[in-house]
Amino acid sequence: MGSGKSRVAASLARRLDRPCLDLDAEVENRAGQTIAAIFADSGEARFRELESAALLDVLANDGAVIATGGGVVLAAMNREALNVHATVIWLRADVATRLERMRDERAQRPLLHGDDPATTLAKLDAIRTPLYRELADFEMDTSDMSVDEVVDRLMLYLQQREAAA
Repeated sequence: MGSGKSRVAASLARRLDRPCLDLDAEVENRAGQTIAAIFADSGEARFRELESAALLDVLANDGAVIATGGGVVLAAMNREALNVHATVIWLRADVATRLERMRDERAQRPLLHGDDPATTLAKLDAIRTPLYRELADFEMDTSDMSVDEVVDRLMLYLQQREAAA
C-alpha cells in the first residue's frame, strides 16, 4: 500500500504498449461499490473473495500489466496463480514514504482506519513481506524514486530477462 503499484503499472503499460489492469478497480467495477464500501458492508473476507476471483480473470489477459492490491499475496491460491501466470514485481517503500504518498487518500483505504497508520503498515508488512519475498521475480525499493525512474529500472529488468530467455 503506497508503494506506487497503480501509477507504475499504468506508466509501464504505456511504455510497453500493453493494456493495464488495476485489480482494485476491477473488484470495484464487479461489486458496484468502492473497496471502502465493500469492507464496511461485507468485511475484508468478502473483499478478498472478490479479489481472488478478479485476479484469476485478469491473469487471463496475456501480456497485460496488472496492478494488484498489496494484500493479494495473503491467499495461497493467489500466490500460486501469480507464480504460474505472471512475472511478479514487488514494489516496496519505507513506511514514511508510503504514508506521505497516501496522505490525501487514507480515508479510502479501509485497512488504515483505526490504529495509527504507521503501526498498521508495519503490522501489514510483517505479514506480507515474507510472502512477497518468496513470490517475487524482482523487487525494488521505490522510496526515493519517481515513477519514471522506477519504470526505467523495470524496463531494464524486463529487457535483461527477455535477453536471458
